[in-house]
Amino acid sequence: MPALVEDQLHTRSPLILGVVFAAYMASSGLGAPLGGWFTSAADQRTGMIIFLAGWIGIIEAIATGTLVLFIAATIVAGAGQGIAISAATRGLLHDSALADRAPIFSAIYLLCYSGAAFPSLTSGELSNTFSLPQISLGYGGLALVATLVIVLAARNPHTNTIGNLNAG
Repeated sequence: MPALVEDQLHTRSPLILGVVFAAYMASSGLGAPLGGWFTSAADQRTGMIIFLAGWIGIIEAIATGTLVLFIAATIVAGAGQGIAISAATRGLLHDSALADRAPIFSAIYLLCYSGAAFPSLTSGELSNTFSLPQISLGYGGLALVATLVIVLAARNPHTNTIGNLNAG
């Protein structure tokens, strides 16, 4: 992110770099509580659509060199990510026993950090061949694919009740 802001938005200000980072992280944390109003699947879909809208704004800001749009779009993307992750976690923890939560969170963190590490490593290698706007567009493509998968595949957790067991 710092290289992108410096190269495409033409600022080396540590304050601006901090604002950009904080805009994403803080809005992600604030987006999480917004994700409890609907079902897990609905919130996952909503969060990912908001996240994708934020990425579209980020790509537009990079293309136009607009710092204010970049920060605003970063806030939108962060909030969408917070909503989607909170909803997915809520769905995964649904009806889990307290003793089962540590392994579930371990798997969630492993997937989240791997999901962040592999694209970062790949984009670092691709930076020798492609420009930062092109790499950002690639991230936007990944956001589009992830959004489509979630919109089509998100499901609410099933509850096992006697009626459900006898119906099958």
